Amino acid sequence: MDGGTPVTHARFVQDWLEGWNGRDLDRIMRHYAETAVFQSPSVLVMHPDGDGVVRGRAAIRDLYAAALARFPQLRFELEDVIERPYGVIVVYRKLNVFADRPGLTVEAFEITGGLVTRNVVYWAVEEVASRFGRPHP
Repeated sequence: MDGGTPVTHARFVQDWLEGWNGRDLDRIMRHYAETAVFQSPSVLVMHPDGDGVVRGRAAIRDLYAAALARFPQLRFELEDVIERPYGVIVVYRKLNVFADRPGLTVEAFEITGGLVTRNVVYWAVEEVASRFGRPHP
């Protein structure tokens, strides 16, 4: 599967998760369009003076490489996949990062021609609270 090969959403989710859990940056990135946009609280964690948005596959790759280096034990545990006409929503737990008891993370992927054009991440309150040194509810 190369950067221009359309895939089903189910296959995308499986390959994307296996890429992250296998720490395979090329496998993760082959799903992103050249002009993809990534928006996440993690961008603000790594770049507190920014706007939380990374633009372009090369910049997203750099961010993901830094995340993999920063969190060598990072793993995603799948909870749910919700198909949408424009793409897919993936719900998972992010293990071995900030929280001792990780909350849910939700990622919405807009997919055009088999490639991610927009990826927006939402963290559960437990993740945010633990990141900023506060007890979670």
